Amino acid sequence: MTPVLFRASMKINVSKIAAAKSQLLEAINLFFEERDPISIHTLTCAALQILHDHFDDVGQVWDHNLIFHYDSIYIKDEYRKEYAEHVHKVRNFFKHADRDLKAGKTSIVFNTEENAFYILEAVRCLSIIEGSKYVFHPEFGFFIYWYSLKYPNHLNDQGKMSFIKLKNISPDNYKYFHDEIVYLKANPDLMQYEHKAE
Repeated sequence: MTPVLFRASMKINVSKIAAAKSQLLEAINLFFEERDPISIHTLTCAALQILHDHFDDVGQVWDHNLIFHYDSIYIKDEYRKEYAEHVHKVRNFFKHADRDLKAGKTSIVFNTEENAFYILEAVRCLSIIEGSKYVFHPEFGFFIYWYSLKYPNHLNDQGKMSFIKLKNISPDNYKYFHDEIVYLKANPDLMQYEHKAE
């Protein structure tokens, strides 16, 4: 589903996955516009929750793409609750007030760098869920390019070779990525959108 442009009053039929995709696309655009990291985190985590729930509903095989999920294959069973509480600590603080207020917790330390890892997982989860129907929007492509430049040590040799053409771009140049996304969205014929999921 193509993201819907806002009109003052309209009724639209939206699937769960379309909602997650819309939230994720908006989060990435805000990310490269260097906008509010709290909103970015909230949008990304909302999308990721839908995507993780979808994995549960369809019985998706667990793999390395589900790092932040409660049932992540990397976490020992006895530590799952503790892990989930840590992973969702910031999201829950931004989303709920009752428990924190009762406990006297009125603020939290939020490392905004975490947004990048949540966005990456959401992009990968969406590509797996949609399979051959996955649309490689400019936001997704340029976020992955940015990630490869920001965290080159996270990539294997094959991954590094895939992004060698961007080696002279600084990952701190958010405007470059934002402008490229805007340009490709205005000129969709310059980019092949349809990609089969890996």
